Amino acid sequence: MYRVDNEDLNEQVYRRLREMIVHRELQPDQKLLQEELATQLGVSRTPLLSAFAKLEREMLVKSVPRRGYFVRSITLKELLDIYEIRLRLETLGASEAARKCDNSVLEALMEKTDHMISLDAEMLKAKFPEYDYEFHTLIMKMSGNEFLVSMVGSFNLVTLGNITGMYRDPRGSLFEHKSILGAVSSRDCELAESAMYSHISVAKSRIEQYSKDRLHEAEER
Repeated sequence: MYRVDNEDLNEQVYRRLREMIVHRELQPDQKLLQEELATQLGVSRTPLLSAFAKLEREMLVKSVPRRGYFVRSITLKELLDIYEIRLRLETLGASEAARKCDNSVLEALMEKTDHMISLDAEMLKAKFPEYDYEFHTLIMKMSGNEFLVSMVGSFNLVTLGNITGMYRDPRGSLFEHKSILGAVSSRDCELAESAMYSHISVAKSRIEQYSKDRLHEAEER
């Protein structure tokens, strides 16, 4: 049984529930049963409801009047809209991160990226969503633009892009991350912007192709 300690209880419960959603331990449209989750996490309903409210603001959970809270499902159109926003915001963040490069953060990210590359396929798949969230979040924070950090973080755009189960090969993403880090390290703003744009575009193109394939299949029926 997973339990959380009393310290920063609300935040810990929130993080654990977000993790369960990202890893699809909690499925899209699944009802969040308060008593069951409270028992599983070893907490009362108070921090649980606080976490639900935060996750709802971040569009990971939805509340239905008189029915309770559910994991939010994301449509293909919504997913494409999310990636369109990320293309605009995160390219700016990468450019500014290169301009204001924090060497200590950069070194930690490089070390963690190299570690992820060394993992076997099964372990990499399990650990990648949380790593990916941390990578993109820290690049945005390195930009020094608090409004940008807030806009990307407040709606959990990175997490929303990772909860559909439509993962590409994580190893390909990792090598693209290394390219972004290299550009940031060299303080090349244009290259960092271009590397981030290319990275997010690959994922967006994959979703667009999947959407076209689904439409084509429907037309053939």
